[in-house]
Amino acid sequence: MPLFVLSRQRVWRIKRGVQRRPLLAVGLLAGVLVTPALAGNLEDCRQLRQQRDGLATQSMQAEIALVQELRDRLCPVLRRQADAANALTKELGEPIDYQALLRCRRRAEQLLERTRPVLYRNRQGFSFYTASGAELARQADVVAQAMAMAPASCP
Repeated sequence: MPLFVLSRQRVWRIKRGVQRRPLLAVGLLAGVLVTPALAGNLEDCRQLRQQRDGLATQSMQAEIALVQELRDRLCPVLRRQADAANALTKELGEPIDYQALLRCRRRAEQLLERTRPVLYRNRQGFSFYTASGAELARQADVVAQAMAMAPASCP
């Protein structure tokens, strides 16, 4: 009796594997030839993505600073309480009224919407009220468009 008996299924798998190996070799060769081109595109995409993200972050920071400035003027006591809580001081004093803090932020946003013109609205629909924020958001949108039009279409 033979020590090793191959079933029909096992023989079929072996034959199928032998038939696929030439295709695997061709696939690997194509991958090696295409990889430098893809690597260049991926590097370009990575740089564009970093540039876009940096510009978007800076533009949002300008808008956040504006809202915080308005909130400081509208609700200085709540702002000091929030700053004390964020600093993790042991002398918190009164507990923070988070609902009042949210109402104050909303009042600041409404005041901003009523008193300042929208200088730019980005592709996501976010409104920019500061000149620096609007300019940075425009630049971020230009980079995002460049990414969309890239030959490999950056993800």
